[in-house]
Amino acid sequence: MDIAALTMMIFGVLIVGMGMTGLMAPQFLLAILGLSETGMSSHTTQLFVMASSQASLAMGLYYILSAVNETRIFFQWSVPLRIINFMVFTSVVTVGVAPSSWLMVSGLELAGALATGIALASKNNFTLEHFNVLRIASVILAFIGALLAFKPFGIYGSASAFLAIFSTGFIYSYQKFAPAQAEVP
Repeated sequence: MDIAALTMMIFGVLIVGMGMTGLMAPQFLLAILGLSETGMSSHTTQLFVMASSQASLAMGLYYILSAVNETRIFFQWSVPLRIINFMVFTSVVTVGVAPSSWLMVSGLELAGALATGIALASKNNFTLEHFNVLRIASVILAFIGALLAFKPFGIYGSASAFLAIFSTGFIYSYQKFAPAQAEVP
């Protein structure tokens, strides 16, 4: 996996995490983004956040799958589209429609687009082993799962979620891409 694919993988994992957060804890996501429910029913707001979160989850999985399969044309298409997202998200803050905390989403879009664009333009051919990429992804997903499990299940439930996701990811990555065994002289 080259650096461009790695940027897509990281961006995809972040988007999946945000989507999962919105599906499992829509109030928490609303609070992070600085959005309130004034003027709308609580149920309608949560339903919209959950629907948007499902779209975010699907998009994040597209990014992860494109990274794993090194679909470079998808990488190239994503750069200008994420820059457009940055411009739209920044403009809604500028005109006062969204709170300033929405700039966090805008900045994430720009940072991801720039990282992928620079990596695509780079002539370096740095690669990562699939085994290590899956291990890193499983740790990140386990951490997100632990954070999400903390409020409803407490510290022990949070630790259990982390261990379950982490262990599953490690077992899968080892079975799928076992590292080369070093020969003992």
